[in-house]
Amino acid sequence: MHLLWWIIAASAPTEYLKNRAWDEIKKVDPNFTELQHDITVGSGTMYVVKSGDNLSNISKTFYGNPNEYTKIAQANNISNPDRIQAGQQLKIPAA
Repeated sequence: MHLLWWIIAASAPTEYLKNRAWDEIKKVDPNFTELQHDITVGSGTMYVVKSGDNLSNISKTFYGNPNEYTKIAQANNISNPDRIQAGQQLKIPAA
């Protein structure tokens, strides 16, 4: 009997995106039990604000929860979350 083991190594900017990536990978063949992963969470990432963005939408994209926007605001010293501008670079913390 010949066993094949597949290991996927990757890095994600947040725990939420790490879990989403693994969920998508498992959809390819949920019965393939030899598939393993080593997806780490980095220290965060940078994001460039697009027209129409707000911190809640950005938070939902990276954390899966729009109410986590305060993490982004704090990491970027933003006192008024309604005052972000297109083209602005934001640090998105990992946690």
